[in-house]
Order: sequence, then structure tokens, then C-alpha cells
Amino acid sequence: MTTATATATPATLDAATIRELEPSLLRYARQRVGKDELARDLVQETWVAAMKGISSFAGRSSLKTWLVSILRRKIVDMHRRSRPQVSFEEHHTPPFESPRERLDDLAAVDMVHKELVHLPRRERQAVQLVDVEGLDRIEAAERMGVNRSALRVMLHRGRHRLKAKLEAADHAIR
Repeated sequence: MTTATATATPATLDAATIRELEPSLLRYARQRVGKDELARDLVQETWVAAMKGISSFAGRSSLKTWLVSILRRKIVDMHRRSRPQVSFEEHHTPPFESPRERLDDLAAVDMVHKELVHLPRRERQAVQLVDVEGLDRIEAAERMGVNRSALRVMLHRGRHRLKAKLEAADHAIR
């Protein structure tokens, strides 16, 4: 039984264990972030966190599972930090030039919400999480319990259907 699959004790986080587990941690990180250098940085942060917290490792899972969970949190934290921060002033829309513009905007938002509820449930949920609530795709996929590819397909289909419904509604009005 290798160190990676054995239930570990604090003494097993040594150079041999690091050499054994590093390739799989790098592979995991590369699959999620796509950049080799960034993946290496995240794995290094994982090792630092693991060494600091090894005394809290209870051995209920394999050492590899514990390290992957630390790495996953590091990746999520990195995505949160890289999300652009928008100030209220930047996010706040400028005042409308006329009451008519305000009504048109409210009508458009209302139409989107009305058509959104007619989408298939999973497509609606994907569009809601990413486009309405502003979650990044990784967080939305985790919340929905699907992988990023499945989320991408649901978003594409949902947006396509929503666009078609809105265009049809717009043509019906004109």
C-alpha cells in the first residue's frame, strides 16, 4: 500500500510522500486552471497549508484525498481573488434620460424573467447562477453538482433558447 492510499499519520508527510503525490496534484490543478505555472503555484500553496495543518489531519481519509481537498480550496480561493471587484459607482447604472427609457428597461427585465421561467429546469438554473447571480462557472458547476463541460452546454442551450424566446416576443410586439 502506498503512502498516498494509506491512512496517514503526521510522520508520512516527508520528501518521499511529496515526490509520490506531487504529479497527481499537479495534474489535478492543471485540469482546473489550465496554466502550468499557476498550477505549480497552487500545489506549492497546498504543500505549505498541509505542513501547517498536518496535526489536524485525522486520518479519516487517505492523505491524497486530504491534499486534494486543500488544493481544491486553494483553486476556489484563487478564482474568488481573481474575480474583478466592482465598486458601487461602477455597478450603479446611470439615471435614465426619460421616464420612457426607464419603463422600457423595466419591461425588458420583466420579459427576461418571464421567459427565463419557461426554460428547462437545469438550463434555467445554469443561466440564473451565472448570468443573474454572477457566479463564476466553477462555483455554478459545483453548486449544481455537474462538471464544467455540462454546465457550459446547459448555459449555451439556455441562453440560445432565451434569446429565441425574447426575439419571438419582440417580433410579436412590433
